[in-house]
Amino acid sequence: MISTVKKSGIWVGYLIFSPLLFYIVYRYSSPVPDFLSVEYGIFLGLSILVALYPIQTEDSILFLINGVSLSVFIIFGLFAELILTTIALLALMVRSNIKWDEHYRYPLNLLMFQLLSVLSAGAYYLFLPLIAPISAFDHSLTALVIYMFVHLVGNQIAMYVINRYYFGDKDTKLIDDYLNFSIYTSLYIVPVSFILIYLYEELNITGALIGALPFITITLGINYFYKSKMNNTYLKKVNVLAQDLTEKKKSNEVIETYLKSLATIFPVDALSYFTVSSKEDLHRVVVYQEKKGIQTMNEEFMLTDQSILKKAVGSKEILYYSRSSDWKKYCINDITYPAESALVLPVMQRDGVTGLILLSHRTKNMYNDMLVSLIRILHQYFSIALDNASYFEQLEENSETDYLTKLPNLKAFSKKLEEALHGDQERVSLIVLDLDHFKKTNDTYGHQAGNEVLTQVAELLEIFLKRDVLIARYGGEEFVVLLRGYSKQDAAELAETIRCEIERHAFKINQSIIDKDTVTVHVTASMGVATYPEDCKEADELITLADKAMYIGSKQRGRNRVTVAKKGSYQNAGKKIF
Repeated sequence: MISTVKKSGIWVGYLIFSPLLFYIVYRYSSPVPDFLSVEYGIFLGLSILVALYPIQTEDSILFLINGVSLSVFIIFGLFAELILTTIALLALMVRSNIKWDEHYRYPLNLLMFQLLSVLSAGAYYLFLPLIAPISAFDHSLTALVIYMFVHLVGNQIAMYVINRYYFGDKDTKLIDDYLNFSIYTSLYIVPVSFILIYLYEELNITGALIGALPFITITLGINYFYKSKMNNTYLKKVNVLAQDLTEKKKSNEVIETYLKSLATIFPVDALSYFTVSSKEDLHRVVVYQEKKGIQTMNEEFMLTDQSILKKAVGSKEILYYSRSSDWKKYCINDITYPAESALVLPVMQRDGVTGLILLSHRTKNMYNDMLVSLIRILHQYFSIALDNASYFEQLEENSETDYLTKLPNLKAFSKKLEEALHGDQERVSLIVLDLDHFKKTNDTYGHQAGNEVLTQVAELLEIFLKRDVLIARYGGEEFVVLLRGYSKQDAAELAETIRCEIERHAFKINQSIIDKDTVTVHVTASMGVATYPEDCKEADELITLADKAMYIGSKQRGRNRVTVAKKGSYQNAGKKIF
């Protein structure tokens, strides 16, 4: 943000030097015929037309006024060229809709281009005597090239100095894409300017009108070519990304791929991703900045009613803004990095808005209708891919979750066991738990009552859940407890604690077939414990050993006890030893 002092300094500098510059040029430049004529009006109209169709790039706005100003300089003189450049530049800035808080851009750009005109004319007059004798024409093409070269290089240096040392933009470069583009366009502009000068001197008004046609064609053609090229580039990248998104099966993979692609495909200086809860509470979880890359966080946001994020949640529509004065004053807490253009994308799922993506760019008018329409198409692909990934995750979760107890089922347990045995844990222990005489419970109270007991046993087991503990329903009345990093002794002690908890717990049955009132029942459990790699080398062996320890060591020796697997035998552990 430029300070008020600097803004005032720009205006003071312009009010002093611009009139002085016009006076010096008028007073001391070569005398020329009266330029207030129909012919000059044609050139002036041409320059305004060129200014009204600029080329919008990611970093700046380009327009081909120097081609017209060069012709006017040669035909009508430097003073007439200064007036034409000033009027054309005013037309460009008015079209760009520069707001009052950026009024300093008017004097800054006007003074810069006026100085460039004088500097280029000085180079032309300096080299013309040296080149004219070897030229076959009244106006040397070489001298015109020198004029254009000085104007181009001077403009690049001036922009670099102003951005870096006046605005404090440390990322600005002296040689960039803008310079390359200007060089390429100059290859067209100089010959066309030369033709325009020649036609005017030969045919007067008719020649000026004929010569204006190539300028109009080139201006519109380059503008159309640039937009078409950018559209094709975007469409190719969007198509590739859309295919990539459809291949992702995890929601976090879809979101991560989409965020990275938005930052690389489209003009984005910074990006923030927010999660939105059912109560519309926001947390910023990802921030991307061009020079810093992607950062993850968990930052809570308190939004005002005027915030563009709040509006996007409410409207569920894509919102975009051309300049910071339209939105940033209401969103002090939304972003802290420099931004002008802004684009908000609500992340929609079946439950409504579950996230927000905020894109921003330091250049004004960056997110135009064309660009937003492309992003809108891509965002629809993203929404479909995210819904598909969520649906796939739900199916996967359902396929690995026991319907009755909500614990992981055998499939999920087997997957976790394989991961544990092939992970970095030195030891993995397993407890197999089977409820005693559970068939009698079903026969006495009914299968629905039995399901109630199983559900309550699952809830009781979840008390023992820790980071390294997985509890699953193995089937029927059998449960398994996977213990990563537990020794055999630690596993046996935990099994004994679980056995005691089950034994003394009173299970409530509300759907008994013999009594309408709530019935209290007690159950016990027999358990087997085995440890990898002490007892086995494979996952199937570990399950088999723990299962045998439970049946042979506990069930067949009286039930309601814990048995630890040993090579060749089974050893009881805990209070129920005999």
